[in-house]
Amino acid sequence: MKLATASQYRFLITAVIVTLTASCNQTPPEQAAAKSEAQAPPVATPEGSKAALSGLSLVDAKIARNSAGTLVVQGRVNNASKQAIGHAAAELRLFDKNGEAIGTVTPTVNNLQAGFAWNFETEIEQQNAVSAKLVGFTGK
Repeated sequence: MKLATASQYRFLITAVIVTLTASCNQTPPEQAAAKSEAQAPPVATPEGSKAALSGLSLVDAKIARNSAGTLVVQGRVNNASKQAIGHAAAELRLFDKNGEAIGTVTPTVNNLQAGFAWNFETEIEQQNAVSAKLVGFTGK
């Protein structure tokens, strides 16, 4: 039996790294479904002309400053449905320290595969925002 050469090992390691990198920012279907079932908050149906989406759940949303110091809302959405979603938007209402609504942000994603998760980070103009709540999901 012939042993693999150093260049074959390099090729194999490169292929593994490329494969792992390609799946960054997504969760395997079985993990996404399990998290979705355990942590899915109720979802309000948003008003508007776009269709409300089922199968999506907001796992987490928080207000933070990114590495550049910009105020952002960061979160994670799971697609627990059995179909890919071509375009999805998550409308989040922003609140100040007194609990008053001060605006909304709407992060979007294209081609969210069935059983996968989407991590988002969206800039916030309202510098006094301290929390965010899901209004609903729309898309097609």
